[in-house]
Amino acid sequence: MQQHDRLVQGQAMVRLLFAQLLISLGRLRQEYSTSGQQEYDHYVKQCLNYLHENYDQEIHVQDVAGIVNLHPGYLQRIFKNHTGETLMQYLTRLRMDKASMLLHTDIPVADIADYVGIGSRQYFHALFKKHTGFTPVHYRKARFTRINNL
Repeated sequence: MQQHDRLVQGQAMVRLLFAQLLISLGRLRQEYSTSGQQEYDHYVKQCLNYLHENYDQEIHVQDVAGIVNLHPGYLQRIFKNHTGETLMQYLTRLRMDKASMLLHTDIPVADIADYVGIGSRQYFHALFKKHTGFTPVHYRKARFTRINNL
């Protein structure tokens, strides 16, 4: 009987140790995924800061990847996972948002294209229409028409 009791106690000890091992592995995995997420957040924040500070310049994925010291493909992957957009989609949306704000002023449309980092006026018009449904000129006219009707 003593041998049977020791066997049962040994099995209980093995189960207890196994359960502790599983709990420890679960905690380590959670810590790893959290720290990895924080690291990704850091890279994405660096990218966002760079884009917001330099949107008016010519920017390529390779440029941003060099700033954060990551491979361009890897940066694209973590950026899209965090923002839902590629770097270039985000940059284009940022530029179009800035252009929309500038169209509320008297700044010539050609200058606005340069101010938001798009060298080609035709390309700027095409991008703006794609994002807003209006050409920059129609967007500005619609805004002024709305203001005058108020």
